Amino acid sequence: MKSFTERVREELAENLHSPQCCRRAMLCGILINADCSLDGGIYAKLSGKESTELVLKLLREIYGREASAEYSNSYGRVSAEIGFTSEKLADKLREFSSEKEITLFKCRDCSSAFCAGVLLSSANFSSPERESRFEIRINDPARADTLADFFSDLGHAPSRSERDGISSLIFKRSEDVEDILTIAGAVSSVMELMQGKLMRELRGQVNRNSNCEIRNIGRAAVAAKAQVEAIKAIRASGRFPFLPDELKETATLREDFPEISLSELAAKHNPPITKSGLNHRLKKILALAGKE
Repeated sequence: MKSFTERVREELAENLHSPQCCRRAMLCGILINADCSLDGGIYAKLSGKESTELVLKLLREIYGREASAEYSNSYGRVSAEIGFTSEKLADKLREFSSEKEITLFKCRDCSSAFCAGVLLSSANFSSPERESRFEIRINDPARADTLADFFSDLGHAPSRSERDGISSLIFKRSEDVEDILTIAGAVSSVMELMQGKLMRELRGQVNRNSNCEIRNIGRAAVAAKAQVEAIKAIRASGRFPFLPDELKETATLREDFPEISLSELAAKHNPPITKSGLNHRLKKILALAGKE
């Protein structure tokens, strides 16, 4: 079965924007971790067949470049290495590592397309069955800074961690994860996340109710045991025959039915009494036995 990250990538790869500026923005997003040389050489290692094939397609359409991919498969995870030359594309990618103004976004949909490209190639999502979370790993701290600003401008600031020269942008709030996927155009994935969240909340409520019921049963069992011990103490002291008839009836029924609830025990009286009345009698029995 495919992971949620793989399903997200498949959906994003299928949702291509029509304008060429948006496709260029998406290509730059996919290649956000590519290495660029000064002569326009670009080398990228990509995860997944979808992102790799999309890069090759967009390179042909936008820049007229033919590139080949060398695929590898490790424990079912497909990756590919591609290399080609494009000075124009290399200049666009270097903007994310500099303090220059980003000139990539030409229309209002370009940022959505760029976001989709970044998620397609560099994001890893937790399963919908778990807490919503995703992480984007960037191998250039300067690009990570620019990318963090990009998401902050969208209203979704990430937390940040650094390890072994790799920057991670981390989004933990379900609202952030859902909104960013929506911006990128992965609506079906958002619905899957929301369904997973509802199922987690439902399981949590069931568990809370179950735990509450177990605690109530435990308290009732402890109380019933104390009541039976009090009745035994009264009998051992020889005082049982002198109890009022209503207390004798309640004591005898509790001895006969130590496991049933107070409501069930109250109903067995002749005539039946209220739960409040039963509680009053049991408190008297505990008091007489010195248990209260």
